[in-house]
Amino acid sequence: MKGWVKDLIWFAGIVAALLAYSLATGVAWPIAVVSSYSMEPTMRVGDFVFLTGATCTSIQPGEVVVYVARNPMWYGNWIIHRVYQKQNSGGQCGLVTWGDNNPFPDQRVGEPLVSNNVVGKVLFTVPYIGVFPLVVRPQGIGDIAIAAWLGRLFIFGAVTYAFYLYFKAAEKKPKKKRLSSTKKGKGI
Repeated sequence: MKGWVKDLIWFAGIVAALLAYSLATGVAWPIAVVSSYSMEPTMRVGDFVFLTGATCTSIQPGEVVVYVARNPMWYGNWIIHRVYQKQNSGGQCGLVTWGDNNPFPDQRVGEPLVSNNVVGKVLFTVPYIGVFPLVVRPQGIGDIAIAAWLGRLFIFGAVTYAFYLYFKAAEKKPKKKRLSSTKKGKGI
């Protein structure tokens, strides 16, 4: 089998495993990357986070969750913070969240109580493996930001391809078998 076919099969296998994990844990997208210092020393920038499905009612104080921000400053971003307190107001569940390295809870800076915007609960982390997606993600708006993003994407792609070639070259190639002189018909 050709090398690129094997690589394609590995890639498809990883995607299938992520989809199976997503279905098994009940979370729409089962992975995230820590992108700020707000959870240090518990989690560091670049830590890869695996999630499990959770709702506001199933989460307990002390657990780390991922939620979609509603605060205009971070609107739409995924925030990874610890649940500090659980509140029930008028039959509605709400979570007060707080980054381990932050001086005050998210709700003090305008984030509404976290409720139906929970993505999932952190199941486990893999240190630093998420640094690469952070390097290549777009940051900012405008021509300069797009040019910088394309430059980072090109550099990341070139480095990744160089590693790929390095490890491919190191693979042992099967040696061709040579027929002995007796098997070729030149025997005694």
